[in-house]
Amino acid sequence: MAGMGVFFPFCSLYLRQNLGFSAGQVGILMAAVPLASLFFQPTWGVVADRTGSRQRVLVVLTLGISASAWMLSGLAGFVPVLLGLIAFAAFHSSVLPVATSVTLAVVGSEGFGKVRMWGTVGFLLAVVSFPRAMGWLSTESSDAAQLRWLFPSVAVLALAATAGALLLPRSHGSEARSRRGQAGRLLRQGPMLRLLAVVMAIHFFIQGPIYLFPLYISSRGGDASTISYMWVLMLALEIPLVALSGRTLRRFGARGLLNMGLFTEGFRWLICANIHDLRWIAAVQVLHGVAVAGILVGAALYVERLVPPELRSTGQAMVSMAGAGAGAILSNALAGWSMEYFSVEAPYWLGGSGALVLALTLRFLIPKPQRLSC
Repeated sequence: MAGMGVFFPFCSLYLRQNLGFSAGQVGILMAAVPLASLFFQPTWGVVADRTGSRQRVLVVLTLGISASAWMLSGLAGFVPVLLGLIAFAAFHSSVLPVATSVTLAVVGSEGFGKVRMWGTVGFLLAVVSFPRAMGWLSTESSDAAQLRWLFPSVAVLALAATAGALLLPRSHGSEARSRRGQAGRLLRQGPMLRLLAVVMAIHFFIQGPIYLFPLYISSRGGDASTISYMWVLMLALEIPLVALSGRTLRRFGARGLLNMGLFTEGFRWLICANIHDLRWIAAVQVLHGVAVAGILVGAALYVERLVPPELRSTGQAMVSMAGAGAGAILSNALAGWSMEYFSVEAPYWLGGSGALVLALTLRFLIPKPQRLSC
């Protein structure tokens, strides 16, 4: 998660300032990450479930992230960077679904938030420290000079994650194996298909605005340090809310968590579309924590209640593929295009309105989760 704290907040700014791509090109390049996940996430999920070696798969994924990030640091030009990001995404896009399945098997649904919270802590530490550390390493004070350390930093952090993955505890649940054909039967279940469609719609509205958030902040007069400060505010509330998600789950259920996150995200982006003062924009970003605790944790826990234990990795990968994959591809491409041809606020109008509509209709779209038989 610390590596993600370097990549996600600053990558679009790196592509724009260091490599000179337009907003539309940045949108396409950022869409390459979720595009690759459409193939690689379910593949890694099935491998993890069929072999029962989820921990070993996690080690392979973190090593792959490190190697591909080193490669990306030396690439320039639209096509080479596009191919490099696809290679990076082959590993990067699958690490969280597999790590989630391992964690849920070891600590269960109600303990998940207390572990997932430390991912947010790692993300926060990276967001805060990256611009400052790169300022010390760079002989120049410009954003571009500091941002050239982006992918080497991701590579080092991914290598550290590999060491951590080798030390993870084992449990009977984390080594349960699926049978041939189970993944296919899961995809024929009505509740699972409805969940995938809803998750794709959710991410269609929320991914583009957050991926292009650095360009939005830049249009308001901010720089890399401003973006770092914004992410501190985003994550400050996320840490306790994620840690307490087990209690919220007991009270409202996984679907209730999703609904809470959608309402919050809708209001957040609509407010951003209407204001220009960086102080007010910063204040609004504290809502990010509620959105993450609701949408991302809620979706993971919904899947845990829905799919059989031996299909944990496959189920988490499918939901991630639908959301951070298919939904994010469309969202990033549309957000980049609308920002370039309409206004910088256009993705935020669309994202906020769509999230609120989904929040109002969610209980009609997906049922309360009940364990499927596959």
